[in-house]
Amino acid sequence: MATSIGPILKRLRERSRLTQQDVVDYANIDRSASYVSAIETGKTSPTLFELERIAQVFRTTAVDLILEAQEGQSAAPTGGDVQRILALYERLPENQRDLAVDLLQFLVDRSAKPGG
Repeated sequence: MATSIGPILKRLRERSRLTQQDVVDYANIDRSASYVSAIETGKTSPTLFELERIAQVFRTTAVDLILEAQEGQSAAPTGGDVQRILALYERLPENQRDLAVDLLQFLVDRSAKPGG
């Protein structure tokens, strides 16, 4: 099974409020913003050198990005899980929904780290 870094890269980029061009510039790779788009959509994959440079932008390593991508592929929620999460989310007051999403993101990030 191929490992897709794209969704991980897109999540990190959006969370950091960076544009695709920012990623190219900060990683100092000789590519265009459309290259980052192609990675995010799974149309291409970066070289290991490029992946390491991109990882440094987000203060992580290429290995951690690859491990997180592999974990995400093997732990896809079932339809019942998604429905349960959605039902719980919808029962929350509006002012607590962002906190719930942030908590889920924290748990995902923590579990992606070695020993997490």
